[in-house]
Amino acid sequence: MKTKHVDTTGRVDPAEAGGAQVASRLPLVALRERVYVELGNALRSGRFAPAATLTIRGLAASLGTSTMPVREAVSRLVTEGALEMMPNRTLRVPAVSIARLDELIDARIAIESQAALRAAERMTPAQFSAIKAANEIYSRAVDAADVPAAAVANERMHFAIYYAAQSDLMISIIEKLWLRSGPYIAAVMNRMQATQETLHDRGVMHHFNVLAALAKRDAEAASAALKADILDAAAWYKKQIFDVT
Repeated sequence: MKTKHVDTTGRVDPAEAGGAQVASRLPLVALRERVYVELGNALRSGRFAPAATLTIRGLAASLGTSTMPVREAVSRLVTEGALEMMPNRTLRVPAVSIARLDELIDARIAIESQAALRAAERMTPAQFSAIKAANEIYSRAVDAADVPAAAVANERMHFAIYYAAQSDLMISIIEKLWLRSGPYIAAVMNRMQATQETLHDRGVMHHFNVLAALAKRDAEAASAALKADILDAAAWYKKQIFDVT
């Protein structure tokens, strides 16, 4: 299962930087955590489609490591609901459903809109600059119709906002929600590209509204704009995948 790694942390994919040679030099604890982070990045950025079947051996080969750290990382991801263990011991990315999507959207709105509100109140000038920089990268990726780059940049922009809220608890919850939401996010962007509909009218517009509110430190407006961004993506997904308007 050799796929190009899409990272959101700046880490280097071991399969692209020496594979097993790199992995073999890492202490076991560091290796376990790195594998967990790498798989989490892949899920959040939408590398794995809904209902995709995975194997521990295939994941280990992709990451250039042995099966043991992958097995432990996968166990954590199953516990967190990001992966499912099937009766035949293969792994599966959870299938999509309207009920599951609605549950995720409700949870994301509840916590992420609150994080945007707090970011408007607590962010430092440096954090606001980081948010703007992340959004500029997103806009360029959208203009270039580079869906994978846009997916990564979209996550970076959102998390730059959430980190500006300065709440470790919120970040922990949001990270777990994005683990479950990644396949939906990727599907939204891929559908937009496949149908020739521009991302600019959607994600870029909402991001601009969030930035404008943050620039004025208008907490309620920032929260509302972030909520609109999440809801619009969800509505598009329902329309394209489930034919629900």
